Order: sequence, then C-alpha cells, then structure tokens
Amino acid sequence: MAQYIFEGKYQNISSVVKVKLLLFHFEDEKKVHFIYSPHLDLTGYDKNFEGARKSFEIVFEDFVDYTLKKKSLGKVLTELGWKLKGSAQKPKKVIAPSITSVIKDNEFVSEIFDKYPVNTYHQEVGLPCFV
Repeated sequence: MAQYIFEGKYQNISSVVKVKLLLFHFEDEKKVHFIYSPHLDLTGYDKNFEGARKSFEIVFEDFVDYTLKKKSLGKVLTELGWKLKGSAQKPKKVIAPSITSVIKDNEFVSEIFDKYPVNTYHQEVGLPCFV
C-alpha cells in the first residue's frame, strides 16, 4: 500500500517547517493522479502516483517559501481555519482544522469525495517554526 502522508522538511535561510499532512490521493477519469492537502488547499498532479507526489512536494515547498518570505504563513494558516496559540509570528502551538470542518467549508473537497474513490491516511499536523 502506498504511503499517503507527506512528511516534508522544508529549509531556507531563516526557518524550518516540519509537517505531517493528511493527503488525498485520487485518479480522475483521464487517469491523472492527484495528491491534495485539504488542510493547506494545495494540489500536485501527474500521470502516476510518484509523479503526483513529487509535484505536491514542489507545490508545498513553493507555498512555504513564498509565505515565509512574505511573513504571511501564520495569516494564511489562520485563513485556512488553523488555530495559532501565541502570536502569528511565534506560535506556541499550531492546530489544524478538523477534516469535517474542511469538508463542510470547502466545496472542492466535498466534490472530490462525491466524484472519485479517494485514498486517505490521517495523522496530526505540526508546524513548529515559521519566523
């Protein structure tokens, strides 16, 4: 069975962000494979699972790099329904929204479940540092 949790370690000059995300893997009617993170609203895709996984890693790294450079990661996470305990720049705890609230609030997530067989794996998410 394929691994559906993306475990990434992103590094740039000033920050380290470690994550374990719930990911959806599904294949559309054209046989395109998608990896989707409902908690970050990010998608990677390709003609096979491994390619989609690599595509997702690139999208994720670009997302983290951009939001860190703009000093907006905390704001973006909050807009996505995450709870930050402490300040947005130096949170003591980062809590992802429940998957049920993500499904309820995001029409695209509901559509994925309605249209395609979806493989998922659930694990708590952590973003310990994003200055």
